Amino acid sequence: MTDRILFVHAGGSKTGSTALQNFFEHNFSLLESFGFAYENRLNIKSDFEVTSGNGRLLRDKLIFGDTPDNEIDRLVLTYFGRCNNAICSSEFFQLTQGLGWRKLFEASVRLGVTLKVIFYVRNIIPFFLSSYDQSIKTEGQCRLFDEWVQEVSWEHFDCLQIIADELPHSDIKLIHFDSKKTDLIRSFLDVLGIDSSFEVSQKYQKNQVNRSLNKNEREALIKVNKALGGAYSTELSELLIYANPNVQGEPILCNKTTTELLLAHYSNEVDWVNNTFFNEQAVVSVLPIELEKSLNKKSIIQPAHNSDVEKQVLNWALEKLKTIQYETEQRLLNALNDAAQNDSGKSHPDIPVDFDSLAYLLLNPDVLRAGFDPIQHFIIHGKQEGRVYKFLNRQNSI
Repeated sequence: MTDRILFVHAGGSKTGSTALQNFFEHNFSLLESFGFAYENRLNIKSDFEVTSGNGRLLRDKLIFGDTPDNEIDRLVLTYFGRCNNAICSSEFFQLTQGLGWRKLFEASVRLGVTLKVIFYVRNIIPFFLSSYDQSIKTEGQCRLFDEWVQEVSWEHFDCLQIIADELPHSDIKLIHFDSKKTDLIRSFLDVLGIDSSFEVSQKYQKNQVNRSLNKNEREALIKVNKALGGAYSTELSELLIYANPNVQGEPILCNKTTTELLLAHYSNEVDWVNNTFFNEQAVVSVLPIELEKSLNKKSIIQPAHNSDVEKQVLNWALEKLKTIQYETEQRLLNALNDAAQNDSGKSHPDIPVDFDSLAYLLLNPDVLRAGFDPIQHFIIHGKQEGRVYKFLNRQNSI
């Protein structure tokens, strides 16, 4: 029987993993005809849907030390389907510690499967610029890049060190994303050994999945994040991106001081990657690669106008206000209804015999808006604060 090979695509982050996974999902039948299975699919509906890939299932089993070996073996085999080659892809492998990689390698030995790890590595500054946008989109980030970048790390280096400690270096295929990003899918197929007879549609070559922000979108999201925190960052960013999925991202400029700091901080890590995986050639760097192609592309894909972004944000805010208003009204009505029907707790010695729960909420709207139980609030706070707990007629109030 032909030897089986498990190709584990482990990321890294911000190197087009989602675009690759969506391609695998939509072309699994064609891949199978070439002898490569992409099983445990997520059945995505959109070319721009962001998922964790088909490998999340296996990765989650590996991170728990008490997962039985036979359960890991069984799961590994499900990725092969009817083929001798399997593709297992998830960025979450990047976060896997040494034990997880060790368990996967041991499983491959038990099963007689050759393990090949594919990892895309990205230059430092482009990686951080893209990660910064991701933090704005999903984490409510509102700080300036030069401040934010001082508190993060180059995740690619962290992951590669762990993998290199657990697997033979010959089983790790490192690809320089910055050199291959214009032909990302073909670069992956080349590693698999699939020749040019496998035709890649232009649609997949042009698709931007989980794209970076342009200047107007970034500024709008930062303003919203400053005002509202991270509560709505993902919702609003997805609205902007799905409305214009092919808009060209516009990375911010990294100033001279920050560039010098990054050069000083990460030069040793870059050297280790180049020495370990690229035969000491200066492939990966701190600085971005300037390509004339990418500059020319900007004239092809038009950025969204500022007025369009502002209009989208305004419409989103108006709709959100309607939703919040409705939800607030329902919550307040429920609180009032509960207060009108619930007399439990009135036997407490701190509750006056003429305590009116409904009146307490209406006369103390901050308690109503906060959703506090009126009786409990009066016991804990209201009595001490001298809160009014019943309606007073005009005669009594004079």
